[in-house]
Amino acid sequence: MREENLQPEPVKKGNIGGINILNVREPIFKNPIEDVHTAALPIAGCAWIDTKDGVVLIDTLLYPKAAEKVMERIKGKIQFIIYTHGHYDHVGGTKAFMKDNPEIIASKFLPDRLDRYEMLAPYRARISAMQFNIPETDRPVRKIVRPTKTFLGDMIFTLGGKTFELHTAIAETDDVCWVFIPELKAAFIGDLLIGNHFPNIGNPWKPTRYALSWAKELERVRALEPEHVFCNGAGTHFKGKEVIAALDANIEVIRSMHDQVVEYINQDMHISEMIHAVKIPDHLKKSPYLRTFYSRPEFFVYNVYRWYHGYFDHNPAHLLPRPEKEVMNEIFGLIWDSEKIINRVEELFSKGQSQLALEVLDVLIQSKPDDIEARKLRIKLLKAIGENDMCLMSRNTWHYFINKDKETIRSHNKV
Repeated sequence: MREENLQPEPVKKGNIGGINILNVREPIFKNPIEDVHTAALPIAGCAWIDTKDGVVLIDTLLYPKAAEKVMERIKGKIQFIIYTHGHYDHVGGTKAFMKDNPEIIASKFLPDRLDRYEMLAPYRARISAMQFNIPETDRPVRKIVRPTKTFLGDMIFTLGGKTFELHTAIAETDDVCWVFIPELKAAFIGDLLIGNHFPNIGNPWKPTRYALSWAKELERVRALEPEHVFCNGAGTHFKGKEVIAALDANIEVIRSMHDQVVEYINQDMHISEMIHAVKIPDHLKKSPYLRTFYSRPEFFVYNVYRWYHGYFDHNPAHLLPRPEKEVMNEIFGLIWDSEKIINRVEELFSKGQSQLALEVLDVLIQSKPDDIEARKLRIKLLKAIGENDMCLMSRNTWHYFINKDKETIRSHNKV
């Protein structure tokens, strides 16, 4: 799929609308190499491989309706479905493909992921609204078709003259399963690469991603010398020289930034300093394979830090903290002047220090959540922070809280 299909509309000054790429329901279909077909949505993809004895489907898209469009194009009997991992954009459409009762293969850890989704349904609805700029819903969690066969390690099966080599891994998730077909020299690696974008090793709302083992798994893919790599579900296809270029860029940036985090942890650097200290290597900053559209380096740093460090930042005040609102009330009680805080925030804002201003303003908002002037000022700060932010996750977060503040202001005006 063309890269521009994944990009948001150009940003207008002062306008930070959210980026919603989940409402595209019509897949883009391709037949990139013989016997391989792909269907792509902006944030999801799937592939099916024709063999003499039937079809192997890899991933199933996000929505059943989009998956039905795929099913209309599949000619043979689906013998196997392989889940590359349990994120909804890879397993959400399976019901559309169950006519022939295929075997569904996945990592042994994938059913545990689906259990967590059901257990945390209200939370997941809330974070999806923030992350993807979609309405928050209280509908029951979608039931995903469970795998019929799970495994760990390596697994091989053959069908109609083609060999399917399956490998589980711990990388973006703990339930990765990627596929190599030697006859096609093609690897189907799910989200081990997310197209031309900076690797998704860090998500502010989600469990830890596994940076070092992720890099090692990409090295394992590279060692097979594939001529074709299908990733981002299967919505992105790298071929020829760009296969190695994309793999090399991702491996190097992961290893470099991982090692920087480890070094700073050993130096006892605070995480709030670390997210600014760790850098993408200079020669990779303009890499066409590492665009920061979905995730961003700061999220990467937080993620690796969480994996190795634990929550305690070695400040004794933070080991068993009091509720944040309680602390902010105490601080505000010492200042006892909303106007003084507002003035200081405006001063910081005028100097281009919007993030610092946002944190100072939080003292007032936490202590007096109905302060309308503070809410209006926060909207201004969030717009400034998000104005040139092209990262989907952070941009949508600023947009989400702008809307929340607008709701608070509207509610106050009705009273």
